[in-house]
Amino acid sequence: MVYLCVTIVILLIMFSCQAKNQTDKLTISSPDKNILVTFTLNQEKQPTYSVSYNGEVLIKPSKLGFTFKNDTPLAKNLRIVDYKESTFYDKWQTVWGIKKEYINHYNELIVSLEETNTKAPRKMDIIFRVFNDGVGFRYVLPEQNNMDKIEIMSEFTEFTFTDDHTVWWAENDWNSLEKLYQKTPLSQVTTANTPLTIKTTSNLYVALHEAQLINYASMALKQGVENYKLVSELAPWPDGVKVKGSVPLQTPWRTIQISTTPGGLIESGLILNLNDPCVIEDTSWIKPMKYMGIWWEMHIGKSTWGSGSNHGATTENALRYLNFIASHFDTSKEPIGFLVEGWNKGWDGAWYDNGHLFSFTEAYPDFDLEMIVQYAKALGIEYIMHNETSGDILNYERQMTDAFKYYQQLGVHMVKTGYVADTGMKNPKGQNHHGQYMVNHYNNVVQKAANYQLMINTHEPVKGTGLERTYPNWVSRESIRGTEYEAWSEGNPPEHTTILPFTMGLAGPFDYTPGIFDVLLPDRPDNCVHTTRAKQLALYVVLYSPIQMVSDLPENYLDNYGELLPEFKFIRDVPTTWDDTFVPHGEIGDYITVVRKKDNEFYIGSITDEEARELTLPLDFLDSDKEYIAEIYADSNDVEWETNPNGVTISIVKVTNKDTLTLSLAKGGGEAIRIYPAKNASYSAYQKPDIVVSYRNMPLTLKSNDPLEITLSLTNTGNVIKGETMNLYVNDKLVDSQTFRLNPKSSEQVTLKYENLFFEVGKYKIRINDLEEKEVTVNPKEATFVYNDLTINIIDNTLYVTASVTNTGTYPGNTKVPLIINKQVIEEKDLYLPSKLGGYKSNVTFTYQLPKEGFYEITVGDLSPILISHPEIDLSLWKFQKGDDLTYKEIDYDDSAWQIVTLPASWEETSNYYEDYVFGWYRKAIYLPPELSGYSIRITLGKIDDCDETYFNGYLIGKSGTIPDDRNGMISAWQTVRTYAIPAHLIKLGQVNVIGIRVYDATGGGGLFEGPLKIEFIKEN
Repeated sequence: MVYLCVTIVILLIMFSCQAKNQTDKLTISSPDKNILVTFTLNQEKQPTYSVSYNGEVLIKPSKLGFTFKNDTPLAKNLRIVDYKESTFYDKWQTVWGIKKEYINHYNELIVSLEETNTKAPRKMDIIFRVFNDGVGFRYVLPEQNNMDKIEIMSEFTEFTFTDDHTVWWAENDWNSLEKLYQKTPLSQVTTANTPLTIKTTSNLYVALHEAQLINYASMALKQGVENYKLVSELAPWPDGVKVKGSVPLQTPWRTIQISTTPGGLIESGLILNLNDPCVIEDTSWIKPMKYMGIWWEMHIGKSTWGSGSNHGATTENALRYLNFIASHFDTSKEPIGFLVEGWNKGWDGAWYDNGHLFSFTEAYPDFDLEMIVQYAKALGIEYIMHNETSGDILNYERQMTDAFKYYQQLGVHMVKTGYVADTGMKNPKGQNHHGQYMVNHYNNVVQKAANYQLMINTHEPVKGTGLERTYPNWVSRESIRGTEYEAWSEGNPPEHTTILPFTMGLAGPFDYTPGIFDVLLPDRPDNCVHTTRAKQLALYVVLYSPIQMVSDLPENYLDNYGELLPEFKFIRDVPTTWDDTFVPHGEIGDYITVVRKKDNEFYIGSITDEEARELTLPLDFLDSDKEYIAEIYADSNDVEWETNPNGVTISIVKVTNKDTLTLSLAKGGGEAIRIYPAKNASYSAYQKPDIVVSYRNMPLTLKSNDPLEITLSLTNTGNVIKGETMNLYVNDKLVDSQTFRLNPKSSEQVTLKYENLFFEVGKYKIRINDLEEKEVTVNPKEATFVYNDLTINIIDNTLYVTASVTNTGTYPGNTKVPLIINKQVIEEKDLYLPSKLGGYKSNVTFTYQLPKEGFYEITVGDLSPILISHPEIDLSLWKFQKGDDLTYKEIDYDDSAWQIVTLPASWEETSNYYEDYVFGWYRKAIYLPPELSGYSIRITLGKIDDCDETYFNGYLIGKSGTIPDDRNGMISAWQTVRTYAIPAHLIKLGQVNVIGIRVYDATGGGGLFEGPLKIEFIKEN
């Protein structure tokens, strides 16, 4: 079947008004009259515009115009020579998108201007289109006698607001859109990417961006000189010029989206409506899809893009992924894609600096491209090519036609392109990702790809501006800081994905790559994905792209028995293109709920930031005369993103349009829901959850400075998960809040504990929520002394011991504080401590001259003793040997011929050893005396590159990352400070003990490269 881009024109009215009566002011409103745009020429005859909404001024008069390199500015001494007004209304259908159909309805004003202070006047048109959801305006420099070649240095385009509104913005970088968003007052914005989103002091929502970016530089916004003013800033060429061209020339549309709710910005069609209709006649080959790929495993260090023993893009590995896809997706119902990165020659070494080495048709020897493509095709799987350029644009353009022809011959219909070049393009040198040169390159790639029936997913792109309407083969782009950052950086905070839909999401689809199930990344202890697993499911609905990656490794979607995890069903079910979308509620940076419709089904995604939330969603969008089934994938009751993120509670209930769902979101969590018509289903009807609370244990008396502990019984009477906040009031003052989440039809006992609340003797009124008020009597307590915070330092031969002593009683008191060394009291100090709420705390310090070398067991008061050695055991000198032999771990191995090295350092620094993909071993002999009886050891060995296995007396005591073997690739742990425990039974007292470290280095620096190195002795129970 051939699908066509469809536009239905309903109405077009246009008239022209010659400016016979000179005017300096024109107005035009939106079709619903809510938005009014006023165009004026100010006293200097400079064009300005202003925007109001329902009579409220949003944007005060703001200047328009240009400066040029070799000509005077076109900005002042202008007159209106003509203007035209028109109304346009049509409906058009998408090939894919968040909606199946858009209404394109606007009033248009074209203002024709001409200079007045010259014999060779230049001309400029400014076009305003005012929609019910915002404003678009652009400049047009028409063909004219007094202007030909032009070099634009800047636009005067301004956005002058009336107050210091709240703004969500990302710092501008002409070569990267991968920044975290900030929330600041408008006055604190420096230079920001667009879309930039504003909440006004009157609770309107405004987004500034641009549409139809063609043959022009991308626009950012910088702080103006005057208060609350943002001014356009264009991406430069290497010589500083912003735009090069000739007349006729038109700029992209400068866009101002306006809504009374943040969700209204997402529902807006303004950006798409300002782009031209689809130019591809036959779009049947453009297929939205989910896809998997050899990608995440490189980011987490399991394999490499470059060739070698740990190469990810091998035929064998690709077959493993393809067989998983074929086994767990129904490719007869929807297209499923498969991506392989690192398949082609050029990835070895510093690939990000060597773009000239990439071939886009030649595969590595261990990857049979044509066989894999054909195997995928036989399984009904769409193969996705990957083209990384590393910023060598000329190399890519030389090969692009041949490569695209080859891909078409193979039957491939999608290419993921990449432009990793953080400081600008390598060739031609100095071109910016967002400058005019690269804007044209990106657009040309998409147009050329259409000739070969190829969809394009651009990574490291220029931002979206709605061109996917004209070229629907431009299916997505990585215009955001995506999931990959979770693998090797500080990650994306939980609020990040609650901001993106309201900012860069307004520019069009982006390839965020959700779907990580193994969110704690156990082999990378310094990294994690900052969400719960349920939130990963919800992101498929909340963050839009017509291609959505199923990003995790295949094995992470399986349970311990090799069966598919039940929550994976939502990923299989969720579509990637929609008939309708609406946002029932959301607060930028806090939470968002998105509802999308496909055919007769609805999918809901709701996510939160770092805070747990309970939201409600009326189902009044369902048909009133039907019953539906809701499959609900929620955070389990004990889930939160930092320590326990994986639990998903699945509830299946029958619902109608009269129901209101409770959405229970854990910290950093989310909820995903599929709703579809019921077909004689036997599921129970939805029961709105309610938490019934009662006292289980309530103390009636306490002593001063003792904690209050109250045990409650909670019961969830509904059949979906629900959370409830328990508010603790003392004498009607809120002193503590805790949220507890309960599974459906379950009960739980919980304890509220408030530390050091009561000091003054007397009676206190205690209440939790609306439960019966209780009375607690606080009685006096004698002076009571608690020891904490034992620290020990040695300088020369002098021992310094410090501890804290706290009086938790009602009354002041005296005590003797003892210093105890080797179980003998060496010294006592008299201490007087007052009393106060929370306890009165004071520090005590002892000094002691150590009589000789040896081991000392030291404590203060009743604290657990600490064992120290004097002098400290030296961990700096080690034996080192290149190569690998597991006998190196044995305690009696003869290492006398090994090299002596000083750590911490990399083995390149100590051994003149620079090979890649190799092993090395360190050994250290340590004498441990009989005084260690009853102690274990904690040894800290700093950071290693890339991974290690550490042995003590021949026994494996720990490892970081994974050393590769015949079955599995390496997983790096180079960011991990390795701390390993050695139990007492492995320690040989009164003898030499041996630490052996087996180190594997892939590429770059190898070996132990950064401290600290230390030994601690831990008293065993």
